[in-house]
Amino acid sequence: MQLMSSLRTWYEHGWLRAIDLSLAEYLYHKLDQDAEHIAVLAALVSHQLGHGHPCLDLAKLRADVSGTLQLPPEHTSYDSIRACVSAQQVVDQLGADIWARLANSEAVTQANSPLVLQNQQRLYLRRYWNYEQQITRDLQDRMARLYPIASGNLRDTLDDLFGQEGVISWQRLACAMAVRSGFTIITGGPGTGKTYTVVRLLATLQKHRINSEPLRIRLAAPTGKAAKRMEDSISVELKMLPAAYTEVLTDNQAVTLHRLLGTRARSRAFRHNARNPLLADVVIIDEASMVDIEMMAAITSALAPDARLILLGDKDQLASVEAGAVLGQLCDQAEKGHYSPDVAQWLDATQSLPEQETPPLRLPVHLLNQAGKGQWPYLQHTVMLRKSRRFKAEEGIGKLATEINQQQTAWLSEWLHHSQELASTDEKLANIQFLQVAKSSAEPLKQLVLNGYQGLQNLLQAGPSAFTDIAVWGDALLLQLEQFQLLTALRQGDWGMQRLNELATLWLHGDRVKSEQWFVGRPVMITHNDYSLDLRNGDIGIVVQPNPEEPPRVLFRGHKQGSLRWLLPSRLTHVETAYAMTIHKSQGSEFTHTVVVVPDHDAPLLTKELLYTGITRARQQLTLVGANPKLVIQATQRRIERGGGLT
Repeated sequence: MQLMSSLRTWYEHGWLRAIDLSLAEYLYHKLDQDAEHIAVLAALVSHQLGHGHPCLDLAKLRADVSGTLQLPPEHTSYDSIRACVSAQQVVDQLGADIWARLANSEAVTQANSPLVLQNQQRLYLRRYWNYEQQITRDLQDRMARLYPIASGNLRDTLDDLFGQEGVISWQRLACAMAVRSGFTIITGGPGTGKTYTVVRLLATLQKHRINSEPLRIRLAAPTGKAAKRMEDSISVELKMLPAAYTEVLTDNQAVTLHRLLGTRARSRAFRHNARNPLLADVVIIDEASMVDIEMMAAITSALAPDARLILLGDKDQLASVEAGAVLGQLCDQAEKGHYSPDVAQWLDATQSLPEQETPPLRLPVHLLNQAGKGQWPYLQHTVMLRKSRRFKAEEGIGKLATEINQQQTAWLSEWLHHSQELASTDEKLANIQFLQVAKSSAEPLKQLVLNGYQGLQNLLQAGPSAFTDIAVWGDALLLQLEQFQLLTALRQGDWGMQRLNELATLWLHGDRVKSEQWFVGRPVMITHNDYSLDLRNGDIGIVVQPNPEEPPRVLFRGHKQGSLRWLLPSRLTHVETAYAMTIHKSQGSEFTHTVVVVPDHDAPLLTKELLYTGITRARQQLTLVGANPKLVIQATQRRIERGGGLT
């Protein structure tokens, strides 16, 4: 009972969740032999799920107990540390032979046991082990399904869609790769042309379809905001296609993954599953880095065996909020290619042939690997887009993002200490700045916020009477919301999203709105999908009052191009102020001037993926705000490492 008592104390002090303790107590009362020890391990597996890990990595646990479990938690008081047994002591009490005893326990050996021990390396809750197995089996089957198509015919189509360039086109290679099999990943950073590529991919698939009927294509993304942006981007790209390729999409509507699969009330299950698959020939999922392991298992289960699955996303962005890092694991080391000879030959054969008699363009030698198919099976179906048309790698935002993504700290350290001087002497760095402030309420940050939101304030004060039409005013307001945005690493604390929203509201509106929830000018974000109002998680609106005689309304963009929606605040249930939002919530968005706020203390959440994601939300200008440059360096040196056996 000593170990169970330690777990209960952890729970009382916030070190464990209620669900972690409940699982441990359930197993403790169900098991006979080693009940207490196995129950503790189960609680640790469940605890890891809460931190995004689908399993407990036993090797990492042995090497670094407190670091692996992140115990004690951040902001733990001294009294809690004194009251709680350390994580190291709890693991030590399990005994050195616990792993051998675990392997023989009924908690892992029975067919429906609650735990699964994989290769003496990873300990899973069975449900998450099943998710991983489902994904692995499905993707292996789709990768094995190769579609017959003559490379010469494909080359002619790609020449029409991409032109006959004299250099390797990664976008063209991605298109050729996706035509080849039932599963493809197209990864790349902002501005590398993922949407440009996928529209031409769809045109290619329609052109070379086997049947006369158009392919049934479904577009989806994890959040409503990402789905809307995908839909808008594809609509623009469709207009750029050659006239001969007009039959690409019969319906270019993008939906959330939950809507695609069909949610069921009070259930984790979906309407579409292995027994009731989606009616789709091709399913394309954007922002796939945000898809967790449970959702990916549901997607693969719901697809017909002969349907193509295409994932789009930036492998270097933040992983999903829930457990798993599916995209990051599947295309790990995509920058190194690791293409096997047969894949390289296929891609070569689809490249444009120059007019002079020379062999086809070849993939760079350093991307080839004789053992690629065996060691890197998913990379044989992955193309990384490498050229950004939005950012130049040696200038401003692109330079900063590249240095952080590659975990290079020499230049970064110099820039953090001299960003003002560098911006004034090197025009390539003029659009990035590090603002060092001691407190989140500091005057320089206040002035930055006041200046950033001045355009929005001016539009609100001008009102619709200054415009030819109320719709023109509304459109201008929503466009202005995209011009400036505060992004935070944390939700709570002095440097968190909630505090920055309070400060921004005070700075911009003063005390007069302190007691009001729906004050005019308040930007709001929808935090849950609301299908009754057709509002999506992540949608951004603003409280306005077009007519003094009428109550305030919340203005959102409509789902038809150029349309607006003016909703009564009383109809909205899940919203939060959006002067500041977390970097996690910002995924799939872009802002002309983005301000990324780093806290004044270290935290496990501060990683190079978090910084990279926040920085690449900026279109033209980036301001990094923090109290201590060393914390930015530390965050750059830390990576998100989530356990799992997908690869």
